[in-house]
Amino acid sequence: MATMNFRALARAAALGLSSLAACSSPSHPSADLGDEGRDGGSVHDSGGDAAVHEAGTTEAEALDAVSGDVAASLESSADGGSPDVGASDDSGSETGTESLPPALSCATPGAGVSDCANDAGSCCASLEVAAGHFTRSYDGVSSGYTTQSAPVAVSAFRLDQYEITVGRFRQFVAAAIAGWMPSAGSGKHVHLNDGKGLIDSSSPSMFEAGWDASWNVNLGTTTADWNTKLACDPTSATWTVAAGSNETLPIDCVTWFDSYAFCIWDGGFLPSEAEWNYAASGGSDQRVYPWSSPPVSTTIDCTYANYFGGSGGTDFCVMPGVGATNAVGSESPMGDGKWGQSDLAGNVFEWNLDAFAPYGAGYPDSAYLATAPFRVIRGGDFESDDSFLLTSSRRSDDPTDRSVAIGARCARIP
Repeated sequence: MATMNFRALARAAALGLSSLAACSSPSHPSADLGDEGRDGGSVHDSGGDAAVHEAGTTEAEALDAVSGDVAASLESSADGGSPDVGASDDSGSETGTESLPPALSCATPGAGVSDCANDAGSCCASLEVAAGHFTRSYDGVSSGYTTQSAPVAVSAFRLDQYEITVGRFRQFVAAAIAGWMPSAGSGKHVHLNDGKGLIDSSSPSMFEAGWDASWNVNLGTTTADWNTKLACDPTSATWTVAAGSNETLPIDCVTWFDSYAFCIWDGGFLPSEAEWNYAASGGSDQRVYPWSSPPVSTTIDCTYANYFGGSGGTDFCVMPGVGATNAVGSESPMGDGKWGQSDLAGNVFEWNLDAFAPYGAGYPDSAYLATAPFRVIRGGDFESDDSFLLTSSRRSDDPTDRSVAIGARCARIP
């Protein structure tokens, strides 16, 4: 299915279709893995009921290839225990033993850096998500997301309170222009599996490899280069050549490579899909939306998220008739998740670490890291209807695409 311009469609007649308006998005079919919602373009999706184990591979068989410490962790998970990484369950607050590296993007105060909505004002606030168990792409309520076929255990980690702002990304661009590039192998979850990082669920004897130096060619190296890359839409791109009124908006028009590199530079890493989904779902709460209380509540309106949901679901929450991102945390605390993160639904989709594939065996602290044409995005955006904002909804896009609908947030060691 060819990529379509969602915003043009929505402005014309709210036809119940959507896509990500990307600068350069190749035509490719929509993955036939679940309810497409309003997706008529480059975003791929997979419902929870379509989460299946890889054909011919059982969890027990695959474990034969995994080191003993990982096997023991999975056995503990199966017995109802938590991974042995420093936090007891998804309601606790005990942290791991490693200190949290400073976020370089907030080293110098300024707009989009030190003026966000938390008590200290830091746009780099990172909040701990306690360890526990949950089922991926499941909320038990929404059509297509009621099968508990993909359980997994997640260790404690930190997830940034806010999506990456324009102000923070501006600091990263300056560093890249000055010559910074990620080191080969950087960006791993070094607090897991004795420093080896996440298990690669596509090949469970392998672990997270981190940044590949061959990816450096995807990053900008000059001011003109970055200004061009980040201007993927003439009206809705949040980047500006000079700092201005957009600094507290989420950065958009960023590729998966840009997002991963930013998080490495900033002292963190991209969250795995399981980590991101776990935080949005409130762990074992399995919330319908990040804010749902009780967890099965389907309440959603513009006080909770920035999405295509105003005027009874027929218009945008911000700039009616047009749609736009708004400052990170604008719907806080109404729209916050269990552990305090804002905008886990709406505003911009967020890149996850994983390649997009049907769920395989539920190894604890794992990600699907095989080479694949698409990477996972989660959370919906300002152009999405409520079906995209479900914590159980998963989508994907080409990692080189630049879209006003996609940004990111970083995760960090606990």
